[in-house]
Amino acid sequence: MRAPILLLLLVLPAWLLAQQTVYDETRILYKKELHGGLIAHGDGWGANLFHGKHRTARSRRMIGIEIVCMKHPKEIKSFNPYYEDARGYFYGKLNSVLLFRPTWGRKELITDKLRKSGVEVNYVWGIGPSIAMLKPVYLQIGKPSLPYETIAVERYDPQQHYPDDIFGRASWFKGIEGSTFRFGGFARFGLNFEHSGAAAGIKALEVGASIDVFPERLPIMAELDGVENKQFFPELYLSVQFGKKYVR
Repeated sequence: MRAPILLLLLVLPAWLLAQQTVYDETRILYKKELHGGLIAHGDGWGANLFHGKHRTARSRRMIGIEIVCMKHPKEIKSFNPYYEDARGYFYGKLNSVLLFRPTWGRKELITDKLRKSGVEVNYVWGIGPSIAMLKPVYLQIGKPSLPYETIAVERYDPQQHYPDDIFGRASWFKGIEGSTFRFGGFARFGLNFEHSGAAAGIKALEVGASIDVFPERLPIMAELDGVENKQFFPELYLSVQFGKKYVR
């Protein structure tokens, strides 16, 4: 009888040590957090930055901004077959699109981090306006015909420019002063998995779904050969985040 009790007395302290909450500093009540990172979705990528403030020990109010590019599924990179130094371009693309998403939402704790090597699991949601910046696409146009004598930079016009005319794409920044804006709405829901060796640090992976909705179709592509633009953009996303928690 004494042997099992002695074994229990030897094993119990080690077991309790292994089960204790992360380290003493994790018992500090953090009031705020700031994190940012990169986000990838089915039709593009971008970056985000969020500030969180604790409402309760398990709930945080989150406000932030996301900036992502949005491509059309029919975008296919093409190359001028007659010139090896030609830059690739997307035939039929009228506008490049950047989405600005001012976001308000919540991060709610599901499972706390119990050990230093543990993972904190939260569910997150956010809503806000979706502001689409449409920047006109400019191309390098060869003239008068193959072989080209001169190269001119012109805004892409599906009624005037054909594959044999296009040498390649121009700089993305060309024509940015001619950008226009469309306004819609945005919502997302995801699961956030936070793992960091430092109690005040944030290293997280977030997966979820989002949707951007606009009152009319965004003219990303010329509607030729059955190509149609969209006004609804449902996406699955993956985000990698880094940041820090604060007590004040």
